[in-house]
Amino acid sequence: MTRNTSILDQLKAEIRKAEKRGITRYRLSQLSGVTQASLSRLMAGTLPTPRVDTVEKLAKGLQLRIVLEKRAQHLTRTK
Repeated sequence: MTRNTSILDQLKAEIRKAEKRGITRYRLSQLSGVTQASLSRLMAGTLPTPRVDTVEKLAKGLQLRIVLEKRAQHLTRTK
């Protein structure tokens, strides 16, 4: 994933990878504690901004770690 990809896009990509490995949404809901309905809405785009705790639960269920990085500051000179 590129650095400009949103966490939501990255999460969706990881869910799709898990599904390709045979992990069903039912199983992911068991592993994460997030309902199947929420997973389906997230993947369909009808849950556009999931809560932080939902992202954390899904990351844990997918065995992912969430990392926050400080962005480089763009400094401009003023006269």
